[in-house]
Amino acid sequence: MTHPLGEIRHHFMLSQSMAKVTGADLAHAVHEGRLSQEDWSDAVTRCRGCDWARSCEDWLAAQGEAGAAVPANCANATLFRRLAS
Repeated sequence: MTHPLGEIRHHFMLSQSMAKVTGADLAHAVHEGRLSQEDWSDAVTRCRGCDWARSCEDWLAAQGEAGAAVPANCANATLFRRLAS
């Protein structure tokens, strides 16, 4: 069963926050050619369709500085892990 995608701006910010907290430097990855604009757009779209988004907000709020492990429930876990390494 599919559900409507979440609001773009909200999920863009969730994705940005997840990247920051997990140490995935998006600007550096784009500069190095490891992340294209299309890849980033796809990541935000995956976030918009993620069933874990509500819990993601709570998880992000409980985090401190960068360096947290990417939660397995994140729709973009593989991407953020790759960009954090």
